[in-house]
Amino acid sequence: MTVLSDSARRDADPSRRPLGDAGRIAALRELGLSQESDPAMERFAHRVRELLEVPVALVSLVTGDEQLFPGMCGLPMPWAERRATPLSHSFCQHVVTSAEPLVISDASREPLVADNLAVSELGVVAYAGFPLTDDDGYVLGSLCAIDGEPRDWTPEHLTLLEDLARDCSNEIRLRVARLDAQRDRERRDRIEAQLTTEIARSRRMLSIAESLNETRTELGVRTRLQHLVDGIEGFRLVWLHLIDDLQGEGISPAVLEAAERGALVAQDDLAEDATVAFGVQDLAALREHHADSEVRAVLCVPVTGSSGLVGVIEMLWDVPRALDEQECLMAMALGSYVGQALERAQLIERRTGVAHQLQQAMLTTLPDVPGLPMAACYVAATAEEWVGGDWYDAIVLPPTDPEHDLVVAVTVGDVIGHDIPAAAVMGQARAMLRQAAFDRPGAGPADVFTHFESACQALDVDARGTAVLAFLSRHATTGAWSMTWTSAGHPPPLLAGPDGSVRRLELSAEDQGLLFGYRDLYDGRRHDSTIEVPTGSTVLFYSDGVIELPGVDLDVQMDELGDVLAARHHEGPQAVIDAVSMQFGSGFDDVVALAVQLP
Repeated sequence: MTVLSDSARRDADPSRRPLGDAGRIAALRELGLSQESDPAMERFAHRVRELLEVPVALVSLVTGDEQLFPGMCGLPMPWAERRATPLSHSFCQHVVTSAEPLVISDASREPLVADNLAVSELGVVAYAGFPLTDDDGYVLGSLCAIDGEPRDWTPEHLTLLEDLARDCSNEIRLRVARLDAQRDRERRDRIEAQLTTEIARSRRMLSIAESLNETRTELGVRTRLQHLVDGIEGFRLVWLHLIDDLQGEGISPAVLEAAERGALVAQDDLAEDATVAFGVQDLAALREHHADSEVRAVLCVPVTGSSGLVGVIEMLWDVPRALDEQECLMAMALGSYVGQALERAQLIERRTGVAHQLQQAMLTTLPDVPGLPMAACYVAATAEEWVGGDWYDAIVLPPTDPEHDLVVAVTVGDVIGHDIPAAAVMGQARAMLRQAAFDRPGAGPADVFTHFESACQALDVDARGTAVLAFLSRHATTGAWSMTWTSAGHPPPLLAGPDGSVRRLELSAEDQGLLFGYRDLYDGRRHDSTIEVPTGSTVLFYSDGVIELPGVDLDVQMDELGDVLAARHHEGPQAVIDAVSMQFGSGFDDVVALAVQLP
């Protein structure tokens, strides 16, 4: 049985509605589907086979000479591999030319398709296909179900197929709409790009100024300059020549000209027949300078600051490049921005250097105690302007106990902050804690620290942070060592025994104590802890900058520090400190460490 209206049968004549209609072919082209598998079309084909219980289902797009299957399932080889057939094997062409569904129960009995090669070569017997249309009414193909046996298609199956064809047509229309929208966006973008060229250049210069304004070192200026020019078509290399560098050998003649005249110097093409741009006075020398390279274009920009010429930016391309007036203005502005950034970087480096020198000056020299070797280090953080409140100190206290002939006070602390005021407060705190230790002979570390905090509060010294204060005491008769210490929220010291074993001198929550400078948060009392220290042991005190790194577990970092201590303690305190500063210094925070070896 063939379900096809009389009018549809008349319209099925290809001469009445040709497959090669230009508008329809253009619509197929714009759709962008082919015999390549398309996920959405594949889903429709599989849905048809599942719901209609047929062996073959196709999403067929019919061109002027073939049909393509972006969605298919069940076709035999070689058609399954080709995903296309000529029109001699197509029932779907009749759906296209008629713009009506085509339903066939037994192809051998239907004159319209009885001689179609799809019957003999593809095994098509029963066929049901519904049109796939776009928004302009063009029939682009069909969604069809195929059986290899005669079949009476039920109304329910045909309704399902019609609904699926409608959904597939909607997907096609949405796809075309998306493509049209994309083309519209591309056209709009091209127009906007043309209309906003000058605005884009202005924004570019603002971005350059802001980017260079963030730099703090000469290296930072050089790196940012490289990033700013990366991505320019044909760009090869950029050099920043400071004025002191221009006295050396191998400098480009164009660089020297730009420095001498304080003006832009450029050559848009180094080829022999090229003309001179912006007054390169010795083109032959410039060509000879670049004879062994692939450089084709040169631009040299004077870098100026408040005091005059600072240097020259040399930019090289491996393709010819002619600059327009706006690009020349941008280049001159770049030279000015770089000059300002360099002057600012030099000022910051000088200021930071002075701050670091000031901080180093406030760190005292360790006392020379016979038979008690010790060593310490302070390593500044890598951040350019960071100076911090980390400190170390060691002093020999007057003996007050006849049982002990030597008492050495050791402290490591960290005032909150990373600026010059923090360093100044650190200097006050270190001196006041030292004074408190001398003023209270015979008192323990906790008592000394409590009086230090009281003095800070009374004198309005806003010192807040962490610290550990330890008294190392030698027994006058036996020579045995003990250590009594108190902690204000500071990381625990590490003790390496004579056998190389390392343990953390951790305190209970009560004994640990809060950070200093927050007496209103606790009762003001601190606690001492005392241990006997075996002969040949090494005690390592350190600041939190040693063990606190972004993204690194604190215990892991402390274990690594312990490994360093275990590996080097037998070489003496200086070897331990050298290893700590090498492995843990120059990070995100200041690093302070102090090691004492007890003989």
